Amino acid sequence: MKIFVTGGTGFVGAYLTARLVEEGHEVTVLTRSLAGREKNVSGLSYLQGEPTKKGGWQEAIGQQDAIINLAGASIFHRWSEEYKKAIRDSRLQTTRNLVEGINAGRKVTLFSTSAVGYYGFHGDERLTEESPPGDDFLACLSVDWEQEASRAADKGARVVMTRFGIVLGDKGGALGQMIPLFKGFLGGPIGDGKQWFSWIHMHDLGEAFVFSFIRLWCGSWQPGWV
Repeated sequence: MKIFVTGGTGFVGAYLTARLVEEGHEVTVLTRSLAGREKNVSGLSYLQGEPTKKGGWQEAIGQQDAIINLAGASIFHRWSEEYKKAIRDSRLQTTRNLVEGINAGRKVTLFSTSAVGYYGFHGDERLTEESPPGDDFLACLSVDWEQEASRAADKGARVVMTRFGIVLGDKGGALGQMIPLFKGFLGGPIGDGKQWFSWIHMHDLGEAFVFSFIRLWCGSWQPGWV
């Protein structure tokens, strides 16, 4: 299967890309710079382009069987109004450009990242896909992000929203931010201990995608599997 990935050089994307190549898929990663990118891995290629801007890279989307959209400015940063705009624009504009590049009528699946932040702040209660969104910054962003991705359905694409929790792994992400503080004796209890911490391990996330693509490849996708 031919798979196009945005955000494929980041914390989640690099691991997921490696797993998909390992499974025999042909993966094209969109990157802003080709410097230092591995060029001798079978099944893996890089395409230079700025995902938030229209360009020749959009032509490659029409040749793909699936698209994984992971691009977006990191949330691990001081949230000034300027940076909040960067968080928002990087996600919405990238998704808009990806959808624009999809050829109408082509059988393609768009896996577009969203987040559990969609639901806003909650206590001890069960949330499902049908639960309503929140009204804080991340919730509003997630709603708009998903709306941009859903436009691909108008072109006949299958759209899958992947609402990630906090991804944990040993080479970055949330732990990459927290562990240095604890090693510097600056860590401690976070809040009153009653907060929900919705997380998934990097390996489990990768295997969920691998499982999904196996089902796509075999043509036996069933509703509710992702």
